[in-house]
Amino acid sequence: MPRTSIRVGQRLINWDGCQGYVALNSRGTRVFGPGEPFLVEWLGLDGHTVEDAAYLTLEDLEREGITCGRGVMPWAR
Repeated sequence: MPRTSIRVGQRLINWDGCQGYVALNSRGTRVFGPGEPFLVEWLGLDGHTVEDAAYLTLEDLEREGITCGRGVMPWAR
């Protein structure tokens, strides 16, 4: 079942095991719906350093095999 929304700080797991999260944005939006682009920051092997970033939509997550991890980042609580 496709997601209908995603929030800032949501942990993500790429198909290859890379971990990332939905990053803060300049618009002040905390929840994104279908078709709305949001910034995803992918972490390096140390789990702390941002190695890559890309704008994705909920549809992109499903198409690229990206799943949600457990919970949100501590700063997003």
